[in-house]
Amino acid sequence: MTTTKFLLDLRGKAKDGKGSILIRIWNSFSSTTISTGVRVSPDNWDGKEVINHPNCSAFNASINEQKAKIDRAIAALSFQDNYSLMTASEIKSAITAEKPIRPSGHSIFSLFKEYMETGDLQEGSKHLYRSAMKKIMSFSGSNTLIENMDFKWLRSFDTFLSKTQTVNGKAIYLRHLRAVMNYAIRSGITCPYPFAQYKIKQAPTNKRSVSVEKLREFYNYPCRQSQRRYKDYFFLMFFLIGINAKDLLMAKSDAIRNGRFEYQRSKTHKAYSIKVEPEAKELIDRYHGKNYLLEVMDHCTDYRNFLHKMNDTLGMIGPETKEEVFTDDLFSEPQNIIKTEPIIPGITSYWARHTWATMAYELDLPIDVVSQALGHSMGNRTTLIYIKQDIRKVDKANRAVIDYFLGK
Repeated sequence: MTTTKFLLDLRGKAKDGKGSILIRIWNSFSSTTISTGVRVSPDNWDGKEVINHPNCSAFNASINEQKAKIDRAIAALSFQDNYSLMTASEIKSAITAEKPIRPSGHSIFSLFKEYMETGDLQEGSKHLYRSAMKKIMSFSGSNTLIENMDFKWLRSFDTFLSKTQTVNGKAIYLRHLRAVMNYAIRSGITCPYPFAQYKIKQAPTNKRSVSVEKLREFYNYPCRQSQRRYKDYFFLMFFLIGINAKDLLMAKSDAIRNGRFEYQRSKTHKAYSIKVEPEAKELIDRYHGKNYLLEVMDHCTDYRNFLHKMNDTLGMIGPETKEEVFTDDLFSEPQNIIKTEPIIPGITSYWARHTWATMAYELDLPIDVVSQALGHSMGNRTTLIYIKQDIRKVDKANRAVIDYFLGK
């Protein structure tokens, strides 16, 4: 990651005692500087801006505009394939050689639509982008030019979102806006890049994993027959390293090859291969479909309907008690109400993935193996070019987690 900051250079012995304000460009292994052309004494510099100087307003406007321009240029440069290997000096040469592009007059509305049409986005992602676009339109209108969306605009939009959204709710809208602005920069459109100085806040999410003891209780609980199917699907996901529900439910009938579940993850389009352990095979055989690996999509038109029902049912599995409830009518019979005490309140299919990862951590499995199992990026991208990932280590990790869960 490349960062920039101001620096007052006092090297040498200037007769007037003044130093030059520089913009330092720094990345993980090198740094360089670019002069702003502004010179002040140490008494007029507080580390971030010019103070107590007759021309402090003009000086600060000048250096801040120069820094913003450099940040925008670095943001655009970061999308190039060789960016991660560039030194700070090479970055400096690249951005100072850039020719300014005239403002395009693009509205944020048109850019959102263009990005959704040209980007390889799933329908669920498009829905989130449309929601973000509507929020922006309700804040400043559909004719808002991207060139006018500077840091001040972003702060005002943040305040607007705060009236109705949580911290994480705001983060979703802001991340989608940032993606569209990044697209604009990649497309050669000149615009402010307020996210260079603005950090999107994220609050810790609620815990989505469960202890091994509680999960065993859930696994062994003799639930009603109408609930068993959904519980079995949850544990099939767990036995397949917390596989995404869509990837499992949409898998075709020939997805099992040579004892491995071969599929392409819908979110990242990466190919995955998971060894089908006996516990998973038993459940696959129990619910095997005709056209799909599992029977759900042979009968459903949308996997999300099944998933919604599944999550509702999982959260209702637990001991049940009958309770008599009397009405205001003195002549009516009391009604029997069944109350449930859920074993794992709020559980959803996504908990399978979090719980698998938590148990892998408890077993002290190597973090790079866990990352590979979950499909996450690990380590330095350049280093990974020289490392051949061993799928057998992932197989052993999954077997270890399953054995730990089953108490073997």
